[in-house]
Amino acid sequence: MRLVLWMAAGVVALLVLDRLLLAMEARGWINYRRNGLSRGGAMYHTLQLSAIFHPGMEHSIEAKYEEREAQDESGDPPPRTPAP
Repeated sequence: MRLVLWMAAGVVALLVLDRLLLAMEARGWINYRRNGLSRGGAMYHTLQLSAIFHPGMEHSIEAKYEEREAQDESGDPPPRTPAP
């Protein structure tokens, strides 16, 4: 019976923590669940590290960043090209 009470208390504590973090996110203090995290810098470094171990992947990384630059310059998403 004690185990069930402890588990229920743990679930309630997690729900309260979740609501607290959502309230902090709504005020702009943190990025938690709704806004998501910015993956820009971390993803860039991960792709560069992957390019070291897989040299053929470097071309796809360059193409991806060229598309992103084209989108940034025009404001519109780049046109989709068919896969080879």
